[in-house]
Amino acid sequence: MDSNMVCTISAAGRHFDVLDEIILQVGKPKWAPSKDILAYIAGGGRLVFGFKDKDLKTKEFPAFTTYTPENYADLDFAWKDDNTIFVSRIKEAEWSNDFSKHPLPALFVIDTVSGKQTQITSPPEGYADYSPDYIRSADKMIWIQRKYHYQDANIWIADPDGTNAYLWLKNADSPVIYSPKDS
Repeated sequence: MDSNMVCTISAAGRHFDVLDEIILQVGKPKWAPSKDILAYIAGGGRLVFGFKDKDLKTKEFPAFTTYTPENYADLDFAWKDDNTIFVSRIKEAEWSNDFSKHPLPALFVIDTVSGKQTQITSPPEGYADYSPDYIRSADKMIWIQRKYHYQDANIWIADPDGTNAYLWLKNADSPVIYSPKDS
């Protein structure tokens, strides 16, 4: 049920490794911009089994690191650069069919070198911050802020440290950022 495995295979196809169980709808695996570091949110099972055991991890070949603090779960993330990750994070909780009882995430920035983690958004009561992304050409981060019942979604934009945040697009919830490859 909603379970997939993240795996790696060597360029020559001789070494195949299963890294972890993941849910593709909870933050797809992403490579660091210019290093051999893969980030993903580990954890299986449907979200209806609870908002828990969803941990942001990186695999720098050949080592692993986990960044999710105990009693928290991560929902989605984006790389800023090879050492910085934005993540949407909640306190762990059991599943409820009552959306008003779902934990509401905020965004954090993680320095993967020092391990320092800082909360960079504080959504208003009843709102949550999801789906962080980074616009390299503008040096800005964006995210979706919506009410707990999955309505009233808007896209916000801010500096990478969360400052100078403002509503960018009203009634939108699916930003797609085009970034041309470096020459």
